[in-house]
Amino acid sequence: LGNYSSATEFFLLGFPGSQEVCRILFATFFLLYAVTVMGNVVIIITVCVDKCLQSPIYFFLGHLCVLEILITSTAAPFMLGVAASKHPDHVFDSLCCTAIYLSLGTSELALMGVMAVDHYVAVCNPLRYNIIMNSSTCVWMVIVSWVFGFLFQIWPVYATFQLTFCKSNVLDHFYCD
Repeated sequence: LGNYSSATEFFLLGFPGSQEVCRILFATFFLLYAVTVMGNVVIIITVCVDKCLQSPIYFFLGHLCVLEILITSTAAPFMLGVAASKHPDHVFDSLCCTAIYLSLGTSELALMGVMAVDHYVAVCNPLRYNIIMNSSTCVWMVIVSWVFGFLFQIWPVYATFQLTFCKSNVLDHFYCD
């Protein structure tokens, strides 16, 4: 039978090397995180402020930027915490973070599918585009993509974390995607 245990948390090994290497990695990750968030915020503000950008594709692009900020904000703080940590181990609440990360990622993919439908309607039905892709349809499509993303990942994440683990709960990576 084997040595099985029920792991509820994982220990992620930090970056090997000196404190100087950890500082450089922290600065690099923080810079990339800040640029990602600021770039997406600029896109959201531009879409909201400019009246010329009040079409369905830009509405979807704004929601895609919100999802990108949320996805990045789910993963990056853990990387920053590991890079800044003086201890080699970092406790990772795997169930919560994994569920949120996967749900946001699935919502992003669903929203990209919605954007593809928008493009399809624009190319194949250009004369009826404004009737088909009205504001209520766009809002409904965004709501469905967000709800689908979160509901679709409930069972896989729950089922995965009900499994038993036969090895150590120490992972040799700072973030396991």
